[in-house]
Amino acid sequence: MTKIDITPGDDSVKIEISEVGALKENLLATLGTCADGSCACSSKEFEKVESLEVTDSGEGITLSVQTKPGEQIDQECITECIDNAQAEAASSANEQ
Repeated sequence: MTKIDITPGDDSVKIEISEVGALKENLLATLGTCADGSCACSSKEFEKVESLEVTDSGEGITLSVQTKPGEQIDQECITECIDNAQAEAASSANEQ
């Protein structure tokens, strides 16, 4: 089961996703589309994002989110978006 650890900062959020298993490459690709600005989430929270960096952190994935000045991102939304990305990554894996 994937584990998500969210660490909010003043103008940033660090999200560490661990225990991703075989979905790692597909999840990296899916989250990469979010970093490119074409996120599949239906949330308006992405409008609060200044930048998003997705990195392979060995056994997991790290997302470094820089928010626009004065903005904070809803942590429930982050979890929901990660869940959506995992579902999309699993679907892509099944198609291969």
